[in-house]
Amino acid sequence: MALAQTSLGNVTHIAAGAAASVYTVGSGQTTYIRSFLVHSLDASSTSNVKIHVVPNSGGSPGTATSNNQIARLGISTEDTYFFECAYPITLTSNGDTVQVNNENTNQPINVLVLGDREG
Repeated sequence: MALAQTSLGNVTHIAAGAAASVYTVGSGQTTYIRSFLVHSLDASSTSNVKIHVVPNSGGSPGTATSNNQIARLGISTEDTYFFECAYPITLTSNGDTVQVNNENTNQPINVLVLGDREG
């Protein structure tokens, strides 16, 4: 199947102290995630962010745990971090997700997932 050559979605705004799914695989799709852009909106302290690649749980999104965490980033004040993979992360099952946890309890972060999908 050919690559869609399209966006994987919009910027996801994640509130202080919150977690969110920044990408979920749709039915019958294979997704290739190449990188993540994570921007800290905190002007006074470092933002710690966890990235999880979470397999589905019976077709529904699963739970982020230390077993599926792939990175913990410390992002400087009002800075942007580019997390790039040497080889794309491949998600193949309906309900597989990428979830991001903003450990900063003061300010939100913005996340953009970059890659492509078949379909």
